[in-house]
Amino acid sequence: MPSMSGDRTVLEPGLTDALSITVRPLPGGPLLQDYLAGRDLSAFYTGHHSDPAAYERKAAEVEARLDAGARAAAGAAIEPFGDAAGRLERILAGDGFFVTSGQQPALFGGPLYTIYKILGAIRLADALERRLGRPVLALFWLGSDDHDWDEANHVSVLDDQQYVRRITVKGTTDAPPVPLNVRTWGAGVEQAVAELAASLPDTVHADEVMAHVRAAYVPDSTVAASFAATLRYLLGDRRLAVVDSGHPALRRAAAPVLRADAARVLAGDDPVARQTSRLREAGYAEQVAVAEDASNLMLIDEQGRDRIVRTARGWATRRERSGIGEAALLEMIETHPDRFSPNVLLRPVVESAVFPTLAYVAGPSELSYFAQIGCLFEAHGILPPVVVPRPSVTLLDEKAGRNLERLGIDVEALRRPFREVVADAVTEAMPPDVSRALDSLRAALGTTYEDLTAAAARIDPTLRGPLRSSRNASLLDAAAAEKKIRAQLRTANHIRIEQLRRLASQIHPDGKPQERVFGPLSYVAAHGRGIIAAMEAALDMEPAGTASWRGPACL
Repeated sequence: MPSMSGDRTVLEPGLTDALSITVRPLPGGPLLQDYLAGRDLSAFYTGHHSDPAAYERKAAEVEARLDAGARAAAGAAIEPFGDAAGRLERILAGDGFFVTSGQQPALFGGPLYTIYKILGAIRLADALERRLGRPVLALFWLGSDDHDWDEANHVSVLDDQQYVRRITVKGTTDAPPVPLNVRTWGAGVEQAVAELAASLPDTVHADEVMAHVRAAYVPDSTVAASFAATLRYLLGDRRLAVVDSGHPALRRAAAPVLRADAARVLAGDDPVARQTSRLREAGYAEQVAVAEDASNLMLIDEQGRDRIVRTARGWATRRERSGIGEAALLEMIETHPDRFSPNVLLRPVVESAVFPTLAYVAGPSELSYFAQIGCLFEAHGILPPVVVPRPSVTLLDEKAGRNLERLGIDVEALRRPFREVVADAVTEAMPPDVSRALDSLRAALGTTYEDLTAAAARIDPTLRGPLRSSRNASLLDAAAAEKKIRAQLRTANHIRIEQLRRLASQIHPDGKPQERVFGPLSYVAAHGRGIIAAMEAALDMEPAGTASWRGPACL
C-alpha cells in the first residue's frame, strides 16, 4: 500500500534553504480511518488501495468496456505536460490507463493539497505502470465548470510576522453563479496580486513567481484559465495530463451518461439513496446529503449553474422552478450538451465512462462520497475505480525545525488547538512548589469540607447544602487564584509563547492543516521550483499491502 503509515522526513539540500517534507497518513473521520486500516469495506468500495489485484480487476474491466473510439472521444479536452504526450497518445489509442485526481480552480493555484493530489497521482501512475507493464498516466480533472466563487477567490499566506494573512479577490456579491471558466477575476484581482507580492520573501525565486502571477492573474482572465496557467508554471515539466471539465469535447462525450442518468431517475431508480442508507446503517455519516427531488445534473444558462430537480410539472432548476418536460430535458441533453454538467456525485461516473480510469487519488471528503456512489457506477455498467487516499504533507523550513528542537516540542503537539499548546507551556513553566501547593489546597478543601459536612449533618442534615455551596465557592476561589498565577506566567513567558505561535502558524494555521490553508506559490518563492521535485520524491504510492477484498455489493 502507499507507504504513509508513519511520518517520514526528506531533506532537499539543493534548495535555497533546507526544507523538511514530512508525509503522514491522511487525517479524517471514522470511514477514512477504517479504510486506511484495511477494514473490509467491500459494501462500498471496489477494493482496497493496497491490493494490487484491485487495480488488475479494474484494468480488465476498463479494457473490456472502452475501445479506442470511446477513449478518443474527449481527447481534445486533454493537455499533456512534460513528456506525457507519447503515453497519452497510446492510452487514447487503446493501450493503457489513467490515474486521476481533480480539484476546482482557485486563486494562485489553490491550497497545497491540490499539488499533493497531483503528485500522488503521478507517483501512483508510475508504480502501476511498472506493475502492469502498460502505459499509465496521471490525469488531473480541472473542474472549470464548477461555480463556487467563495471557494475559488482566496488563499492564505504567512506575512513577515508569521501571522496568517488571507488574500481574497473582492467580487460582485450578486453576480450569477457562472462556471469558473466563464467567471473573470475583475479589478479586485489587482489588489490580491499586490498583497501576494508584499507577502513573499525577497528572493530571486519570488521575482520569478510574481512574473508568472502578474501575467496570469489579470482582470479579464477567467478563474480557470489563471489556475491552469499556474499548473503549467509549477508542473509543466512533470509527466501529467490535464483535462478541462468545461471543454466542448468532454461535454459531448459526457452527454450519454447524463442522459442515461436522467432516464434512470425518471424510472424511479435511486442507487445513491440506497447506498447512503447502507452507509448510515454501518455507522458512518454520509458526505453528501441526498435530496429526494434532486437529479445529478446541473444546468448552465444565463443565470449561472444550478441543479435540476423534480417538480409536479416535470424538471426545473432549484432557482427558477419553471417546468421542463421529461422528454424535453432528454432532448436538450442530446442537442445542447454544453448546457449540462454532472454534480459532485455523477462527476466521477462521467470520468470513468469517458476515460480509462484505474484509480482516483482522493481527499477525505471525496473518499467518503465515493462510498455513496459505488452502486451509481454499477447502474451505469461501470466498476468503480480504486480509491486511493491522497498524501498528507507538512512543510517546515530549517529555522523552524531548529526552533522546534530548541523549544522541546514536536510537530504533532502543534497540530492541537493553540490554546492547548499555551496551557501546556504555562504548566511547564509553573514552579513545582506552586503546583504542589495548588494541588494540596484543592485536596485539603475537598477532604476538610467532606469531614465537616459529615459531622455537621449529624447536628442537622439540612446543613449539607450550605456547606457544599461553601466548598464549591472555596474551590472556585482556588481556581481563580490559579488563573491569576497562570496569567502572570503567560506574561513572564511571552517570548516562548510567541515563538510557539509562530511555529503553530506554519504547521497548523488557524487551527487547520497547513495543506488546507496555504497555497504553493509562497513556498516556491522561498525555495524555488525544485521544491516540486522534492515533494514528489517524498511520496511512496506503491500498492504493496495485504488488505484484500472486492466490491461493491449493490442491492
